[in-house]
Amino acid sequence: MRALGICMLLIGMAACGPADSTPAEPAKTTEAGSGQISEVVAETVDQVLQGDFGAGEVSEESCATFESGVIPELFGVDAALISYRRSIPVKRVGHVVCSATWDKPDKAELESAFNEKIQEWGRGMASGKKEPMPKPPRMDNRVSLTLVATRFDSADAAVASLEDSVATLQKGVTTTVGGKEYTVQSDFGDWIDNVGDKAIFTDKGELMVAYNGKRISVTVGVSDDPAEDRSQAIELARRVMASN
Repeated sequence: MRALGICMLLIGMAACGPADSTPAEPAKTTEAGSGQISEVVAETVDQVLQGDFGAGEVSEESCATFESGVIPELFGVDAALISYRRSIPVKRVGHVVCSATWDKPDKAELESAFNEKIQEWGRGMASGKKEPMPKPPRMDNRVSLTLVATRFDSADAAVASLEDSVATLQKGVTTTVGGKEYTVQSDFGDWIDNVGDKAIFTDKGELMVAYNGKRISVTVGVSDDPAEDRSQAIELARRVMASN
């Protein structure tokens, strides 16, 4: 899936947010690498954001809607240029993610400009300069729709699940990696009116919605303007909700 708004409070890393950044000191076990820490932290936050997964199968009707022409229409892109993918529920990730990607129109120019930066960086390194390697720009557009696996008994139950997910990550949730505890937090905007029964954005632009006893999440990464991405995420969510 997509990156979530995560505030990692880790030893040896810059703390962010008001929470205590000092980890607990459990019995010493195998030291975890940063990759393992990131993976477990991401899974923990994802599980909280998407709710307590149930055993019921996820209806993929929303994926069908997502793939049936709404993306070309909404984003003004040739349907032949779009690649669609669906994940399947596995292990702790008990939901389906439908995603669509397509190259940015100026991909060639972006690649050329980045290659020039890399060459300049390499010349600097050869002359003794110590500068971080340039980060590549995003060269594709990405849109994703997450279908939460849990079956809720009512619309109120779905809303309560979303509220609980938000409250839990605002407070902070602790996970253990390699015998050490790490606390992670996410920030959110205000609750959004007139989108499903209840909706909210994470600080990284993921729109989470409860509606008709269901929960979905939508992420749009197309524009250089975050406000435009969020506006399109709301419109996409409304179209998905209207279809099922």
